[in-house]
Amino acid sequence: MKTNNIKPILIAALIGFGNVTISAQTQSAFFLDNYNYNYQINPSFMPQRTFHSLPGIGNLSMDINSNIGLSSLLYPSTDGQGLVTGLNGSVPSSTFLSKLNDINMIGTGINANIWTTGIRKEGKFFNIELNLKTDASTTLPKEVFAFLKNGSQTDAYDLSNTSLLANSYLELAFGYARSNQSNTLSYGFRVKGLLGLASLKANLNGTQASVNGNEVNAQLSGKAMLACPFVSLSSDENGQIDGATLDSKRIAPAGYGGAIDLGINWQPLEGLSLSVAVIDLGAIAWKYNSLANANGTASFKGLDLSEENSNAEEEMNQALEQFKDLAKYKLQEGQVSAANMLPFSVNAGVRYHLPFAHWMKVGLYGRYHNTLAPNWESRAALTITPTKWFSITANYGYGTYGPIFGGAMSISLLCFNLFMGIDGYSGPIGLYNNIPYPVNNFRYRANVGLTIQIGRRY
Repeated sequence: MKTNNIKPILIAALIGFGNVTISAQTQSAFFLDNYNYNYQINPSFMPQRTFHSLPGIGNLSMDINSNIGLSSLLYPSTDGQGLVTGLNGSVPSSTFLSKLNDINMIGTGINANIWTTGIRKEGKFFNIELNLKTDASTTLPKEVFAFLKNGSQTDAYDLSNTSLLANSYLELAFGYARSNQSNTLSYGFRVKGLLGLASLKANLNGTQASVNGNEVNAQLSGKAMLACPFVSLSSDENGQIDGATLDSKRIAPAGYGGAIDLGINWQPLEGLSLSVAVIDLGAIAWKYNSLANANGTASFKGLDLSEENSNAEEEMNQALEQFKDLAKYKLQEGQVSAANMLPFSVNAGVRYHLPFAHWMKVGLYGRYHNTLAPNWESRAALTITPTKWFSITANYGYGTYGPIFGGAMSISLLCFNLFMGIDGYSGPIGLYNNIPYPVNNFRYRANVGLTIQIGRRY
């Protein structure tokens, strides 16, 4: 595949998108009948039996999403022999920039269940569990691409709103749910204690570029904070960060916090249930032990990245070297304490067992997730549960990232329960060297787990 001027696109993408948002499980699991971890979607939901997780594999979930795809960055070349980036002179600026968002983002996350015990009794459910969670978001503004594309052709650029927020913490949760005597109304809550392991906040909050004739003048202003007691940053003779060291003697929590989940489930008619829940309403107070800032200026000639300019790559390399020096962070003395709200979710749904086929259920589900780039989704599903030990569901809907598909399955044999699920949207899939990649914006979420069930079924 031929690619022209692809290096600056890749560098900009890596700078803006290199990170590790959080996911508890696939939202498809909402529709399953015998899913043990359904209380994570709504704490008023109760599993059918008492269960215990297997250490480390009770419930593992992963998430990756972005509101930008490769079709926004790559275009067919004029000779039809390959692809060029949107920075190529053959691609009109209006075409390239119209496919980008004002704020472009990508995120990935991992939620690992370390241990869970759930005790089911008549009309009641208790649970306690320990999870390891990673939560991060990063953004890159359209103005960065406009700056690389247009250079001195535009008077000024605002390159701020580039940010990275990453958190890793342990969650110890206690949950309780119960229903009324007629089993038409159930409610539940989960109280969570949070132990911060590490947090990083970095942003370029005042970065501007102005054009004077053929010259571009850039001024950068950024701040970064790291909360991680056992990591020490080192600096060179100019005070600029040049490395980090680990100190096992300083292992300690980087922050403390708490959160709560609240949920309710109402059955006004036989077979019909309406539910709503708020998940992860809380915050962590971090103690940032390492501070840094970046301030500097640079000047260079406007970039000509057209195919006709034989020195385009050399000019880009020079500009990138200047910006690398410009963006170096310098250590600051002192510490800062700050509280960060958790990305919370609001979940609502309807489920209905068909009167003519109780083994078949239809449902509607909606979710709003408040994070650095808030998103929403809604979907409709069909669930089939032919026996007590097997349930499978498939759904389709629409959300911030476009059309959504999903599916989940739960199998209970003897004392074991195995479940798996996947949600996603990617639109068209392309191939590069036999490796598939999403052409447009995308979102994937998957989870799998294995638990041991004991006691009677309710």
